[in-house]
Amino acid sequence: MITVAAPTRVWQRLRAAPDGPREVVHAGAAALYVDLDGDVVGLLSATATRVPCGLWSRQPDLTDLARREVRVSGGRLVVGDVPVRISRLADVRVAPLAPRSRLAPDDGGSRPLPDLDLPADGRLSPADVARLVGHGPGLTPLGDDVLAGWLVTRVAAGAPDPTVADAVRRLRGRTTGLSGTLLDCALRGEALPELRTWLTALGTPAEPMATEALERVGATSGTGLLTGAALALRSLAAHHIDHPGRVA
Repeated sequence: MITVAAPTRVWQRLRAAPDGPREVVHAGAAALYVDLDGDVVGLLSATATRVPCGLWSRQPDLTDLARREVRVSGGRLVVGDVPVRISRLADVRVAPLAPRSRLAPDDGGSRPLPDLDLPADGRLSPADVARLVGHGPGLTPLGDDVLAGWLVTRVAAGAPDPTVADAVRRLRGRTTGLSGTLLDCALRGEALPELRTWLTALGTPAEPMATEALERVGATSGTGLLTGAALALRSLAAHHIDHPGRVA
């Protein structure tokens, strides 16, 4: 048996899932991802990025499980003959932004990204969403990471954008199953611990260290999330200038 921690919503999804085999969409030493009725759930090693749709184990390596069949049985994942038991629930929702962090950092927290034409004021439109969804290679394309950072930050600010959110929901089928699931998590304000920590650290002495930790996530995922979050902060600052006293 493998014992894991899991976000509350992942636990709920597994409990509601019917018994039966599940398609493996990715399997490797760090993570094993399976399709769960249109969403993707991952069994993660101790060294994997703790995505908000994952089951977080202490296993150092999942290679031995990578080629085994996966099924749901009684609200649990079972990999081969190894059941996965959720022993602890975790809250992956982002905390509300403190007033000091409502404005974008001086450097924007944003790094130049190839082939991404991002609006200077940080305000995304449905057309921007259409360009970003699925843009880039890998299980989590860079464009999706930018969108996820933007969406989570707007939720943290108490200012989700329904027009952008609707566009993301309509277009998530253009990207990978995992990335589409993570976009859905972002719409709900669920995020990686590195992004949650960065948002909490904004405007404090801990911000530089939190920035470095976020940038180290994946090959480009951390930079994409950071860029999207900074764009969202910039969009809030721009709206504040246009409409003093209001957040939208």
